[in-house]
Amino acid sequence: MEFSAYERALRKQEIVNIISELALNGRDYELSKGSSIPNKFFGDLGLRFGVPIARGMDMKAATICNHLKVDWPAECDSSNSPSGGGGTVTKMGLLHLLVATRKALQEEITK
Repeated sequence: MEFSAYERALRKQEIVNIISELALNGRDYELSKGSSIPNKFFGDLGLRFGVPIARGMDMKAATICNHLKVDWPAECDSSNSPSGGGGTVTKMGLLHLLVATRKALQEEITK
């Protein structure tokens, strides 16, 4: 999936904020100092679009994308990193969630 230069330049917090503005009534989801995304963000997004419940942030994000028919390649989370990563959603994963969010909202409009 290709992303614009603008999208690639966004920080993780900015992507979370955009998704929140689009689909979650602008709720505040503050990333930790280590850039960890609050688990509630993924739970709220899944509920918003009627996505089946999954455990772990990476699985929740992947399930949202899969449910909305958006690819979730390996670089979207850190589970395949040399350290094992602990299932952290990467910036690329957030960009895929942004695509999924836009797609779901577009489908709502055309129904």
